[in-house]
Amino acid sequence: MFRTLGRWAPAAVLTLSLCAALPARASQPAVWTWADDNDFRRGDLDGLALHPTLGLSVAPPLQRIEVDADFIHCKARDGARLWLGTGLHGKVFVLEGGKVREVAKVEAPMVASLLPDGAGGVYAGLVGSGQIVQVAADGKVTQIAKVDANHVWSLAKRGGSLFAGTGPGGKVFAVDTGTKASKLYAEIGADHVLVLADGGDALYAGTADQALLLRIEGEKQVRALASFPGAEVRALARSGKAWYAAVNGGQTAAPLANLKPTAERPGTSPPAKTPAAGKTGKEGAAKGKGAIWKRSDDGIVARMYVSPEGMLSDLGVVGNKVVAGAARGGRVVVGDDFGDVQSLFDVKEEEILGIEVGPTGAQTLLTGKSAAVYLVGQGDSVPAYTTEVLGETGIAQWGRIDLVGEGDLTIETRSGFSDPPTDTWSPWTATRSGQIASPPANYLQVRVKFGSGARLVEMRATRQVVNRAPMVTKIDAVPNKQKGTVAVSWAADDPDGDALGFVVTYRPRGSKPWIKLHDRFYDKKSMELSPSDMPDGWYEVRIEVSDAPANGPRDGRATARLSKAFLVDRGKPELQAELKGRVLSGSARDAVSRIVKVEVSLDGEPTLLASAKDGVFDGMQEAWDVDLGAAVDKGVHVILITTWDDAGNSGTLRLNVGN
Repeated sequence: MFRTLGRWAPAAVLTLSLCAALPARASQPAVWTWADDNDFRRGDLDGLALHPTLGLSVAPPLQRIEVDADFIHCKARDGARLWLGTGLHGKVFVLEGGKVREVAKVEAPMVASLLPDGAGGVYAGLVGSGQIVQVAADGKVTQIAKVDANHVWSLAKRGGSLFAGTGPGGKVFAVDTGTKASKLYAEIGADHVLVLADGGDALYAGTADQALLLRIEGEKQVRALASFPGAEVRALARSGKAWYAAVNGGQTAAPLANLKPTAERPGTSPPAKTPAAGKTGKEGAAKGKGAIWKRSDDGIVARMYVSPEGMLSDLGVVGNKVVAGAARGGRVVVGDDFGDVQSLFDVKEEEILGIEVGPTGAQTLLTGKSAAVYLVGQGDSVPAYTTEVLGETGIAQWGRIDLVGEGDLTIETRSGFSDPPTDTWSPWTATRSGQIASPPANYLQVRVKFGSGARLVEMRATRQVVNRAPMVTKIDAVPNKQKGTVAVSWAADDPDGDALGFVVTYRPRGSKPWIKLHDRFYDKKSMELSPSDMPDGWYEVRIEVSDAPANGPRDGRATARLSKAFLVDRGKPELQAELKGRVLSGSARDAVSRIVKVEVSLDGEPTLLASAKDGVFDGMQEAWDVDLGAAVDKGVHVILITTWDDAGNSGTLRLNVGN
């Protein structure tokens, strides 16, 4: 059940797509939008196919069969049997009749290649020892040859002979399975021969760490057919009059040669936490890039498509489409000569390392991290699309979810305060006429369940951050003696990034009413106060910050902060003094400030500092004295007395003494 939005104008779609990457403001709703395959690819496709223009639709079901290994590296089809070679502990398995059984273990960290032996068993090329062994149907392992190389990456038969592609060193060996003798057949000029295939007229090879397609026409007769941009040719397939190659850049298969057996399987630990700003989740391949290339027999080399899921592990050709397994993301990709790429499935394992195709497409998937076989078209499933974790900077109130699609589409959501989701999240809850029923939170996930024949083309989810109050983080009020003003400045922060307005008031310390300095929201963060109408005394400023300019008076929130008290003191301190004998004594007084110093100058001579009679100049009224010495015993003298308060104001007194 869904609500159809109808046709969106291109400008509207662009606007919504831009919103998807931005946090919501408290003043207005924001929208997460899924408008193309790049948006949908971020989530999980459970039993779904993703087309670049047609959106999500139901894919064939999958039946999962677990394999007791870390990953499946190679396969070989022999009638009803599918042989599997695995690592990190080298094992050989058989898939038959919907069941997997272990056939044999080999002394190697990985079985790198398999080839039916024509007698019900397989030949196996091993990593680390240069061995080729024969594994019989009953599990008996027999060494066939040990070639002059470390790793046997690929095996092929042609004209009754067995050939082995190896590395490092990039050599191809011919092996006599009867005498168990081997000889160097060709050197190909690259480090590793990852793929060997019988093309009917010759052997063909795909290599690393140079991505080459080679034709081996005979002993020591090698001709390059194509050099691809990238680091390896991981897989080859022949169809019609062309070769198709899965070519990867970045990481290559060759580092698999350094694998060591481990006690734990890769992928058993929880995945790393994804960032939670805006949309998070799968971004396609995290490492390396993959592409399908076509080399026609007329010599034309063309790239068919780039895999949106990153590196490719295996391929098959169905009509004019190439189906490939993605070595990152657990997905299958299907593309054609037009560059359109469709993603299929979304298995829980991170890697699809092997793929078999039939007349209609993929029929068997082989995985890594950890190993499993998926049978396409078997089993039961409820197709569903689950979005990545959708995160907001604050607590969000959820709005509607609107879909463009057809058929039976059921929308569910859940919300919480952690990424990834935990048991503390709310349960999955169906929307109510499109309205999200999950409680407000920082994170949301959306799940859309698909009925038979359903399709989802576009989706949008609305949210609005619950408005959070701004705060004044600092206030400074500093009197400027030279200008005769008080400079007030402040800083403020809003967690939602809203536009802010301020109300500035002041009052004498200890009084109740506040005096407002303006008649509307003040939009600056500094102000100069003129103390001309402020009697001397201690004052405090109050800054109220509000986000009402961005949210309106009803939804706006406000907080306030007081400054430290500051002194307005324009008055001069007053002095009294008298001379008795040689001692000049007196008092200094100020209405609001402490007396901090008294100086005395006799007849213009250098000044003398008077002493506070109580020992410290620390009050608004202080008695003081100073001994002027014998200089005042005779004659007429002029005494100049100056005192300072802690606001920097000074007062003077002139005395004429003597006769």
